[in-house]
Amino acid sequence: MPYALKVDGVSKEIHGQRLFDNVSLEVSVGECVALIGRNGVGKTSFIEGIVGHTKFDKGVIRRGIPLESWGWIEQEIRVGRDTSLYDFVHGARKDVHQLKSDMDRLQQKLEVTTENQHVVDTYLKLIDSYSAMSGYEYEVDVETSLKRLGFDTFHFSTPYEHLSGGQKTRAQIAKLSLMEPEFLVLDEPTNHLDVPMLDWLATWLKSYKGSVVFVSHDRYFIDAVADTTYELTSNGAKRYKGGYSAFRESKNLEIKTQQALYDKHQRERKALLEAIQRYKEWYERGHNAASERDPYAKKRAQQNANRYMAKKRALERLEERQAERPTDGFHVNLSLESSAFDAKFLLRADCGQFSYPDREMFHDFRLDVCKGDKIGIIGPNGAGKSTLLGILTGTLKPQSGDVAYHPQLKIGYFAQELDNLTDSRTVLDTVLSLPGMTETYARTVLAGFLFQKDDVFKLISSLSMGERCRVAFVNLYFSDANLLVLDEPTNYLDIDTRERIQDALVSYPGALIVVSHDRYLLQNLVTRVVWFEGTAVHVFDGTMDEFVSKSRYIQPDIHVLNDIERLELLLTNLLSTELHDREENNRLLAEIRKVQTELKQLRSSR
Repeated sequence: MPYALKVDGVSKEIHGQRLFDNVSLEVSVGECVALIGRNGVGKTSFIEGIVGHTKFDKGVIRRGIPLESWGWIEQEIRVGRDTSLYDFVHGARKDVHQLKSDMDRLQQKLEVTTENQHVVDTYLKLIDSYSAMSGYEYEVDVETSLKRLGFDTFHFSTPYEHLSGGQKTRAQIAKLSLMEPEFLVLDEPTNHLDVPMLDWLATWLKSYKGSVVFVSHDRYFIDAVADTTYELTSNGAKRYKGGYSAFRESKNLEIKTQQALYDKHQRERKALLEAIQRYKEWYERGHNAASERDPYAKKRAQQNANRYMAKKRALERLEERQAERPTDGFHVNLSLESSAFDAKFLLRADCGQFSYPDREMFHDFRLDVCKGDKIGIIGPNGAGKSTLLGILTGTLKPQSGDVAYHPQLKIGYFAQELDNLTDSRTVLDTVLSLPGMTETYARTVLAGFLFQKDDVFKLISSLSMGERCRVAFVNLYFSDANLLVLDEPTNYLDIDTRERIQDALVSYPGALIVVSHDRYLLQNLVTRVVWFEGTAVHVFDGTMDEFVSKSRYIQPDIHVLNDIERLELLLTNLLSTELHDREENNRLLAEIRKVQTELKQLRSSR
């Protein structure tokens, strides 16, 4: 099969520090390739190198598909401050977009005066050119693409820079769908996307006819999309057929095989060392006892010397083909413990209603959290998952109803630990502030969370989000909690660290409540599911797989969510309007009641 991209032996250093060396990778035409690796190994730098944004220090890139036929999604993209969402996506066809910009500029002039005949003639010529290039039909395509990605018309004029992270990703996808590149490069496309959008993106990529390279830490998404998985390390990249599960299976087999070779090598080495020591002692004993009058003892000593030298040469040969100790990378060493707690019920929530001034979040929610429960909370972005966590932890109060806590309940709240980090402190000072902590023990614990040597002196303000998450888990490690409440705990973490966090949470003896879009985590962790349906919140007793197969859970129509968002924005503006005329006030109140009625109908339909 012809190749779309070949990368041979590339390396990259930044500020004198090597990210990766001798990396080779090949993408066939029509193949979808996932690139995985721990944080900091240089995945984004590799992506920037293959798309030509930066240069590798050495190595060769061969592109079977020329760069002008490539398209890519980036984590950070520079867009003009005043560029609207619509204009950003419309720019997929640069020639048509430039014509439209020229037309808009002249139209502004004509709105002031139509007496300049040269401007009028130029404007009419541009209209003819725009029409000849199917510009008006293209505008329909732009609008269709935006709406297909969940945007509504009220979004179109929003500056791109004002969009959320998930909206920016969707905008880039909308633009790429119009460009129809032959080669697609996606850097963390799953960041900030909820389950409906993740499913849509996976379906789109599976039906995409071109070649794809994407970076992601979402294991479920990789399984759904990837034909091939490459693991990027500091010493190269290795190819695995299939998605994440196939990669994990192959990796585990490699580790098991390498461990067997290493164990065999160690046994042989130990036997040789023992033989060397034994022959050495025999030689020395025989040599001391030998004399010219006892040629037999002298001959026996020489034989032991020969055997001693033979074993030393065998040891040298063994060391030359030494089997390395298997390793699965640098890992968080995490084992969470809970305080002794024998009560059955930890908390009982009976919430009649919780609303913000312009929006009812949910009503009639009841939940008992028992010892050993592992509860997953799921729903689309904006449904109220984090709000529900706030109510369960006591940081928010419902308008009606209450949450009752066991007197001995101690909650460890991941989001709160993350928010409470002090930017001016170092990592080490943050841990030393914990009761009874010594510097020696603090350094030992931090090393288990990948903060080694001078890393402990980093300021919190300088940490990446992944590093801040690890510090928050250090605080949870010492919280002595019997209920852990986690809001998106695996966001910003690489796959290796997600695996270790997942293992620790699965074996955690206390109760757990976790909000996450990480379906791989939820499938392996939760025993109960809380899910949102409009303003109703339901509880399903069973695993995530059982929930998907047996429940009536349906992801809400994203266009309904957009209508709700639009009406909520309108309602906020109406509520903040101040009028002094009585008649105008009556009209305003009527409009507010109308919008509230529409909102109620839309929310009840979800």
